[in-house]
Amino acid sequence: MGERVTVNLSLKARDALEEIMALTGINKTDSISRALVVYAEIERMAGNGGSIYCRESPDGDLMKWKIV
Repeated sequence: MGERVTVNLSLKARDALEEIMALTGINKTDSISRALVVYAEIERMAGNGGSIYCRESPDGDLMKWKIV
């Protein structure tokens, strides 16, 4: 069973959540849950010396992500 929490989102976070829901069709609860799992994995990898890279398109430049 999950844990119920209440969060206060900044405007930027609220807009990001709305964008995630629009792009995926996933509800608020599942969107937030998935985001937390992904963030934990990114922090784990970074803590072990790893890095995250992405491309905006298949032929785009590879960019290193850094969460500050």
